[in-house]
Amino acid sequence: MAGLLHQPGDAIAGRYQIRHVLGHGGMGITYAAEDLQTNQPVALKVLSFHHIKDWKMLELFEREAKIVANLNYPGIPQYLNYFQIETDGDRTFYLVQELAAGQSLFELVNQGWKPSVEEVQVIATQVLEILVYLQHLTPPVIHRDIKPQNLIRHDNGQIFLVDFGAVQDTYHNTVTGGSTVVGTFGYMAPEQFRGQAVLSTDLYGLGTTLLFLLTGISPADLPHHQLVIDFHSLVQLPKRFTAWLERMIEPTGLWTKRLEKSSQQ
Repeated sequence: MAGLLHQPGDAIAGRYQIRHVLGHGGMGITYAAEDLQTNQPVALKVLSFHHIKDWKMLELFEREAKIVANLNYPGIPQYLNYFQIETDGDRTFYLVQELAAGQSLFELVNQGWKPSVEEVQVIATQVLEILVYLQHLTPPVIHRDIKPQNLIRHDNGQIFLVDFGAVQDTYHNTVTGGSTVVGTFGYMAPEQFRGQAVLSTDLYGLGTTLLFLLTGISPADLPHHQLVIDFHSLVQLPKRFTAWLERMIEPTGLWTKRLEKSSQQ
């Protein structure tokens, strides 16, 4: 396959044998592999120095490895290793994590899965628990790319959050010599287009992900009114769930104005 750094069967560092490609994005290629020392299936994320378009990519990759190494939560695949290999004319960086068994929510919906409101609420609860864990760390961690492709559902219903390639801890500013826009269109909170991220940014990504599960439509293709997604004509939900979902996808600026208005009353 063109553009790939490794082929099935390749053994990296004499230890990690490539099985197949899991994903191919701007922050590197992720492979399913096997740890030949432990016989454990792993996810191997690879970034080639030769293919780096700007230094920010390497900074994000190294930040991802550093932050993931300190995470310990059942819904986040465990960090296993980080190393680099230097060859003539290139240097390649590798991040190794547990392989989350299952399929992404995006794949499941595209295969015809139509979860019930109750199933969507169970998924919401699990992802919220992961976000609570991340946001109670010191410093808090913001994933910045919550979307159906990055949420893996095991056959038993457990949800895993993967791909911390856009991750930020709040000691870092997402604006570096200008604005660095990180995220996925349709699931990005409005402040991310300004190169900013706050704790509620991941809640917006979760809200839009839930809308995708409920409607089968990308949030970018849903009707909008003054930056707010209007989903009411497409899906009927319990009143409390509707109100909660509206809060989740409300742009930060509008939510701040609402708080200010209520405090003045």
